[in-house]
Parts: sequence; C-alpha cells; structure tokens
Amino acid sequence: MAEKLSIGFIGQGFIGKAYADDFEKRGYDVVRYGLQPEYVANKEKIAECDIVFVAVNAATVPADTLRGDGHPAVRYDDSNVRSTPALARPGAVVVIKSTLPPGMTESIQEQYPDRIILHSPEFLLETTAAKDASSPERNIVGMPVGDEPHRAAAELVLSLLPKAPYELITLAKNAELIKYGNNAFLFTKIVFSNMFYQLAEKHGADWEIIREAIGKDPRIGPSHMDLHLKDDPTGVMHRRGAGRSCFIKDWAELSELYAASFPEDTSTIQALRGFEYKNAELLREFDRYVNLLEGVYGPGAGKKQ
Repeated sequence: MAEKLSIGFIGQGFIGKAYADDFEKRGYDVVRYGLQPEYVANKEKIAECDIVFVAVNAATVPADTLRGDGHPAVRYDDSNVRSTPALARPGAVVVIKSTLPPGMTESIQEQYPDRIILHSPEFLLETTAAKDASSPERNIVGMPVGDEPHRAAAELVLSLLPKAPYELITLAKNAELIKYGNNAFLFTKIVFSNMFYQLAEKHGADWEIIREAIGKDPRIGPSHMDLHLKDDPTGVMHRRGAGRSCFIKDWAELSELYAASFPEDTSTIQALRGFEYKNAELLREFDRYVNLLEGVYGPGAGKKQ
C-alpha cells in the first residue's frame, strides 16, 4: 500500500529538503540525493524508489544574443531537470517540482517512455518552507497525457501529499502555466508597489498608509506590498524590487515565451519587459540579489542604458 512506498528526492535545497522532511516525519521510507556531502552518496539508491520527486534548479540563463530593444535575451536551460529522471528505475513515477515551461513535461515523458512523468508545481516560501510543505494551501498534479496510467499515478501522488484546501489533477501544460502565472502575478504586485511608493514619496504622501488602505480591498490583499522600509526583521531585506531567483528567472522566461508566441503583439511585449527592466534597475540600485540577476542576464544586468 501507499504507506510501504519508498519515496526518493533528487535535490536537497530548501524545496526538496522541506518535502523530504515532511514525508520522513509522516513515517515514509525516504531516500535523499543531493550535492551536499551527506546526500551525494545516495545517487544509486534513487533507483530503488517507487516515487521520485525532483526539486533541482531550473535555470534561466543568458542566451548570448540581444533582444530587439538591445537588452540581453535569455533562454531556459533544461539540462539539469531533463537529466534527473534517468536516475529513477523504469516503471517509477517521477514527480517534477521544478518550474517548467509549457510543454516540457510532455517532452520529458517522450524522452523517458518507460517511466511515468508528472509535474507538481511547488508554492513554498523560503522563510516558511517547512510549514508550507506540511500544510499546503494547494496541491496540483499535472499529467502529460490524460490516460489511465497517468491519472492513477497522479491520484496516488495526490493521496501521498498532506491534504490541502484546494487540490487539482489536470494536464501538465495547465500546471506549468499555473506556476508561471502565480509567480508573475506576485512579481507585478511587488514591482507596482515599488513604483507607487516612488510616486507617493515624490508627492510627500505616506506610503505605509496608502499600501495598507489599498491592501484592505479584498480583490487586492496586503501580501507583497510591504516594502519593509522602516523595519528589517532578521532574514528579511528591504523589499525594493522582486528578488529571489524564482521571481527574476520566471518573469524573464515568461517575457521571452510571450514574445516568441506573439511576436506581433509589441504592446504587450513592451509592457512585460517594462516591468522586467524596472525590477532589474531596482535590484541593482539597492544591491539586492545582483548575483542572481547577473546569472539570468549576464554581467551588468540592471544598469540603466
């Protein structure tokens, strides 16, 4: 039965570790493989697992070309994610938690036809990852195809995760875009808040009063509007710009994806990239996550042209 399944985790960053810790606390037989010294020797043991969760870096990197507006182009580097299912045994269920562009789960399934590939996007916050993994708000499992073997595997994976108020089994393309849309919406909220703060400051208004009142609108809500201008709690930097790798890389990839899908829609492309470049300038100006910014766009990213 499900309780006797062996669960493997590839990647022991904050995401993989949080999920592995939760499964272990709930009594599952857990195998962890990562680059950390305590896990690196477990590579071969992953092949003994029935279900393997993949939480490795899904990188967006410089494309060595320029966009039409002269800014660096980016590309999604799928090599890390694409190579990991090979560590699982034939017949295993591989659940990719890494962020994937639409269609990639299908592509990986075609590459590994003797394994069942699923995509289950994660919604963990780095500061509360353990709590988020054990008490999720959403569990989403995406299937590359909706046949019976994939649906049965998706239902099994969903049953293994801690119960969430919202649960969904859907096609992988939907799950992939849900993750991008989720991060993109929060990205715009942070960047807009930064822009509006500048406007409030310019006119001598009180941003803290303004953002609290705007956040009281239930259609908007207060999250991702607090720029931490006055207080700097332990582990929290002043939130000028949308930092951390997920916001930077996911918006860059989304911007590139939209431009490739609708090259004629110049107004939307300009709007997407306006937010993108404004955020990069904020991160550069306030010296936040510059290493991550340059990892996506290359040296000098965020400097005003």
